[in-house]
Amino acid sequence: MNMKKICFEECIVTLFCILQLTKAQLPEWKIPCGAVYKPKNCENASLETMKNIEDFERCAPALLDPLSRDYIWAGSGNGQTLWENKEAYKRIWIKKRVLKRMVNYTSETTVLGQKVGLPIGIAPTAGHSIFHPEGEKGTAKGASSMGAIIILNSLALRSLEHIAASVPAGAVKWMQTYIYPNRNIVIDIVRRAERTGYNALVVTVDEPYEFEIKCNVRSRFFEKEVSVGFPNIRAGVEEILADPSLTFDDIAWLVNITRLPIVVKGIMTAEDAKLAAEAGASAIYVSNHGGRELDGCLPTIEVLHEIVSTVNSAYPSIEVYVDGGIRSGSDVFKALALGAKAVFIGRPALWGLTMGVKKELRKF
Repeated sequence: MNMKKICFEECIVTLFCILQLTKAQLPEWKIPCGAVYKPKNCENASLETMKNIEDFERCAPALLDPLSRDYIWAGSGNGQTLWENKEAYKRIWIKKRVLKRMVNYTSETTVLGQKVGLPIGIAPTAGHSIFHPEGEKGTAKGASSMGAIIILNSLALRSLEHIAASVPAGAVKWMQTYIYPNRNIVIDIVRRAERTGYNALVVTVDEPYEFEIKCNVRSRFFEKEVSVGFPNIRAGVEEILADPSLTFDDIAWLVNITRLPIVVKGIMTAEDAKLAAEAGASAIYVSNHGGRELDGCLPTIEVLHEIVSTVNSAYPSIEVYVDGGIRSGSDVFKALALGAKAVFIGRPALWGLTMGVKKELRKF
């Protein structure tokens, strides 16, 4: 593939194509909240100059206002889990084989019975329109052009109907939701997702309370989003707060109100994976919310194998996915080798989306 010919209708595509081993860095620990950020060698940054994910991570934030930049960077607590999500991959080594006839291979796979072009998808992050005018539409178009999965967040700034209409009919798209205290909100999202051709529902379960993250950016960023509006939530803001009373019975309730497969996101132990499976989940999504919830949790890659082993032995038809800290093709390979059926990326997608505002890149 000639990377010079790729322009930003496919900015997210570029992220997939250039995934390669990079040195980890944590700029959010180096830059004070709200400070001016002027990284070196980023003045003329473009897709042609971006060689790896580290380049996106370093240059893209310079295009953002401080609040949006800090929102992408930040983790909860002192950032231990945020940091370890990436560092843990460095402690896993690849046992290399040779002379295995590496011809006519493909990155295609199946996820929940559907063919996808890559075992990589876009995690359900919110507020894409704050990083690029096309918002989630741009993310979805980039992902679908590579045959990758897009998960739309229920707090997206574009409606699920709008996103469904912006991608080809065969694009694999999943709808994320929380189980909100007002169950009518959930039912409304489910019915709209069913009508508009979404292939699965992803329910996030690791946020019984909202942990404040560095620079107090969660509260301030949420206020910024509220000013734009949440087209997928037909209710007041006070009705979309976390529900700490949830149990696995609520997963069973969700399974029973829809024909769509349910992916339970936020599982970090084999015990909870088994309970989710018993409640009727079709897939387990290993995630610690990108280090933005309970700080001090294990890195996702370090719990993946145990969860996969437990699920495979008791529920062999249930798939397991993972996100958190994935920054290279080697990271993807390691996660797949440890049993993940697919991986998802969050922050890197937002960096790619941000790079799309550069005037020399073609808009959607």
